[in-house]
Order: sequence, then C-alpha cells, then structure tokens
Amino acid sequence: MIKTFLAVACLLPCIAFAEGVRIELNSLTTHDMSCRMVFTAQSEAGVEGLVLETALFDTSGAVILFTLFDFVDLPAGNLRVRQFDIAAQSCDAIGRVLFNGIDSCEGVGCAMPLSVNSRVETVEVLG
Repeated sequence: MIKTFLAVACLLPCIAFAEGVRIELNSLTTHDMSCRMVFTAQSEAGVEGLVLETALFDTSGAVILFTLFDFVDLPAGNLRVRQFDIAAQSCDAIGRVLFNGIDSCEGVGCAMPLSVNSRVETVEVLG
C-alpha cells in the first residue's frame, strides 16, 4: 500500500505539467499584402527555444506552404504572443495549420507533449 501511494505521489507533479507547451492560433489579419498569424504560447516547465515545422493548407486541403515558425523562448508559466507574416497570402485562403514536427527545442518543457488549438473558427490547428 505504501509503495502504491509513493508511486502515485511521484506521478502528481508530472500530471500537473502534462500539457507541456500550449499553442493557440489567436487571430488572422491581413497586413501589408500578407496574412499575419498571431499565436499565444505557454509552457509551465519553460522552453529556452522552440522551432516548429509548420505546414499551411488552403481551404480545399492542399499544402500551400511548408516553413519553420520560431517561437523563441517560453519562460515557465508565462504567456507569450508570437506573430508570423505569410507574404503574398490571403488569410481567407488558409484552412488548416499543421505543426508537423519539432525542428528544435531546448529546455525542460520540450519533454512534455504539445497541445494546440484555434480561436479562429475557420482555421483548424493540428499538432
């Protein structure tokens, strides 16, 4: 019984941080003939550097861009806003964002899972 209690107690800190890095597509706006994508990002454990392979799909499902999004650092527990301008791209044409993989990641939060979602009703975010 004591062993079971200790095993469960040791798991509790891991469960608290199970969300790892959380990224949300917050908004899309047209800016200087580009689509400005604004994301919020947060890591409870902290990340010193995060670069994600990102694929953008149009509304019919075709890949329109494969690129890297550099989220820089995500200090433990702090919400950060990051924006990326997609040149010569209409925001209305974007239907899906896929974080295809991690190009690079440094810090404790890198060992935790990536959680993604979208506030933009017309754009699905997958990770």
